[in-house]
Amino acid sequence: GVVGGTGSGEGMAIGGGRAQPINLPETGTPPEPLSANLLPEYPSEARSKGQEGMVILKGVVEVDGRVTGLKVMRGDEPFASAALAAVRTWRFRPAVVSGQPTAVFRIFKVPFRLKS
Repeated sequence: GVVGGTGSGEGMAIGGGRAQPINLPETGTPPEPLSANLLPEYPSEARSKGQEGMVILKGVVEVDGRVTGLKVMRGDEPFASAALAAVRTWRFRPAVVSGQPTAVFRIFKVPFRLKS
């Protein structure tokens, strides 16, 4: 689990009258990850011990394609920190709902697998 506050700034007013994120409707186009997104760095300690893991994060893909408000839904250290650090840098083509770029909630599955 995560100790202390979430650090995501939740509960703070969002300036500029931005729309609140929504769950993507079936008619919407989901956000597309950009090819420049980097995979998380495999924690060296976990690699040397042969540990693998899966981290599931929930966050928001904003209208500008940034990822915000990330929370760890599932996953243990050191993988959770590595996944958070990587996904915070990811950029997307935003979701489109009714022809408009829209901020949407998104689940990010980040596997840590040693290549056999």
